[in-house]
Formats: sequence, structure tokens, C-alpha cells
Amino acid sequence: MISETKIIVIFGGAGLLGRKLCKRFYSKKTKVISVDINHKKSEKIKNSKKNLFKINADVLNKFSVNKLKNEILSCFKKVDSVIFLATYKSKDFYVRFTSGSLEGWKKTLEVELDGAYIVSQIFGPIMEKRCAGNFVFLSSIYGLVGNDHSIYKGSNLAGVYAKNKKQKNQIFSSPAYSVAKGGIISLTKYLAAYWGNRNIRVNCVSPGGIYNKSENKIFLRNYSKKVPMKRKARVEEVCDSIIFLSSDESSYINGHNLIVDGGFTAW
Repeated sequence: MISETKIIVIFGGAGLLGRKLCKRFYSKKTKVISVDINHKKSEKIKNSKKNLFKINADVLNKFSVNKLKNEILSCFKKVDSVIFLATYKSKDFYVRFTSGSLEGWKKTLEVELDGAYIVSQIFGPIMEKRCAGNFVFLSSIYGLVGNDHSIYKGSNLAGVYAKNKKQKNQIFSSPAYSVAKGGIISLTKYLAAYWGNRNIRVNCVSPGGIYNKSENKIFLRNYSKKVPMKRKARVEEVCDSIIFLSSDESSYINGHNLIVDGGFTAW
């Protein structure tokens, strides 16, 4: 159960998963700060009676993240959970490995790994002072296993996620994503060991594919064939796993990678 007194900070709050997660926490009457670089309108955390705030900040800018931290502390005096969902997909994210740009590779790693590093460094000391708190990072099954690129043939993922509607037929997922998500799992274990004696828990969630109505039936069918449960995850199912790791019910879970994939990695 999530207490109403909890202060939850969600980086990547404007994305598909982030928006739903903010609503789930909000429904439990916790204070939620949704942080993203793409909120249409950024707010000021000045009305502590409000339960949901949308703030624009850049996870790659230490000044921006530090300013956010100070604003949260001035209003709420603490942070209980930091959830890191930030991700990035370049226009060439779905091209062949040999055609991918170094710039796209670097940007994905920067947002996923440098962003997680910066956020942890800035928000960790708040929890150190209280000897309480937790981080939840978003990894993926592709931080654990390789991609079966045959399932992407005929899909429309390039247009949906990378805004590259010209790329059709056979597409390929960027190796930067897999490398970044594997790095998130390693960072999770490192920080869990580093902060464990300060009662700061660090865990991550590795979901399989999350249903998105914008994806075409070809990809949905191809992907579902690889899952023992024969479907993609509902976004609520992934949200609930993150909420669990943020709650007191998971108080002795630390350094864990919770795989939420319907059995995708089981066979």
C-alpha cells in the first residue's frame, strides 16, 4: 500500500507508461511530481494542497535536475520514491545495425544511462539524510535477451515511436536500447549494494512489450506468438509492478530486477 504522505517523483512522466503511472499514484492520493522535457506546460510546485504537478526538466542537465530537487524540498521537505522512466528513440532507431548513426547511439545511452546517473547522484543524498527512500528504474526484457528481428517485419513501429513514417517493411531495433537497458540493471544492483546500509532500496522493472493501440496488427500478432500468455502487457500491469516496488510491501526487496513479460523470457 502507498501512503498518502509519500512524495513520488517520476522522470519520464509524459510518456505512455509515465502518464498512466502518474494517474495510478494520483488515485492513491499521494503527492506526484511528473518530470519530463516534453510537458506542454510546466508548473511551479507551490500549492502543496495539490497532488499532481507537471514539471519540465532535462535529465541530462545537472542544473535543471538540481533546481527541481531544491523546489521539491522547499515545499515537501523530502522525497520518498524516485522512478526513472526516461527514454529516447532517434529517427534511425529502427534501421539496420550497420546503418545506424553514432549520434543516435550516443543520445540513447545519454538519456537512459547518463540521465539515471545524474538523477541518482542528485536525489540520493536526500534519502541518505533520512535513511529512507527508494529508486525504481525502468529496464526491459531486451536488457536480458537479444531481439528476434523477424517479428518486426511489416510492423509500423518506426512511424509510431521514432516518427519515421518513411521506413516500412523490415525494421530492426537499435542495439543502443539493449545496451542501455542492460546498463540500467547493472546500475540498479550497484546502487542497491551501495545504499543498502542506509535503508535506501534500488530496484528495476523489465517489462515485455506494452500494448499500444497505434501498433499495427502484424506486429501485435508476431509479438504475441512469442509470449506464453499470447498477448502484450497492459500498461496497468507494468504500473502496478512499479507501485509495488515503491510501496512498504516491498520493504525487503533490494537490487531486484522484476520481469513483467507474460513469460516471454521463460522459453
